[in-house]
Amino acid sequence: MRVFGLDVITVPQASSPRPQARFCMRVFGSGFVALVTLALCEANVALAADHKITELKEAPAGLSAAVTAALNGSGYRLSDAKGVVCDVWLTKEVPLKPKFKSSLRIKYPFLPGQLIGAIRFPDGSKPNDFRGQELKPGIYTLRYGLQPDDGNHLGTSEIRDFLVGCPPKDDVDPKRVEDIQKLFKLSGTSAGTTHPAIFLLFPPGAKPFSASAVRHDNEKHLLILDVNVNGKDGDAATPVPVSLVTVGKGEG
Repeated sequence: MRVFGLDVITVPQASSPRPQARFCMRVFGSGFVALVTLALCEANVALAADHKITELKEAPAGLSAAVTAALNGSGYRLSDAKGVVCDVWLTKEVPLKPKFKSSLRIKYPFLPGQLIGAIRFPDGSKPNDFRGQELKPGIYTLRYGLQPDDGNHLGTSEIRDFLVGCPPKDDVDPKRVEDIQKLFKLSGTSAGTTHPAIFLLFPPGAKPFSASAVRHDNEKHLLILDVNVNGKDGDAATPVPVSLVTVGKGEG
């Protein structure tokens, strides 16, 4: 799969038990090769076990009062054997696009510019966005965006969904940023470039997740958070499964 001109692999959904092992067996079939492959996949599962998700019972600090009020008072802490990798908070409620139907390139029922949450990287870490742009440790708001469908991006992506990280000192209003060029310019300051700081969204599962989870792709070094966002479809509460690449970058 190509995203923003970068190579990405499709990672099995977290809802399947022992996902890497099942995936490899389907690909390689039976016999000695399958046994070797299964052993390698079991090692990947063991490595993935080093990553865990826990409830973070604290509100985010460093955001405006209005943005903080729009987010849940607790979040998710992703960690590994070395310590905290990042913390993520989600908005209390996200109005969904009316009569949304997913397409081959747009999978999420959000509106560009909507506030989806916030992500925080601990002091001493060396975070980057999915393009490999360096970010400073600290907290960033996360808003939904779509890769521009124009000649400058033609052929670079199979999917258009992503989140952009924005500096909290400039992103102080939780309302939707309807001017996408303004949003991208705002996000670009996070990395000190003219390109937004992007966090890839994998296509979601068909159903909401039964529980929040973290997955690690050991080959591509991607850390993926599987979680439900509280969507609002008219008057109906609608959980939206989201698979967010919190750490890692594409190749290309």
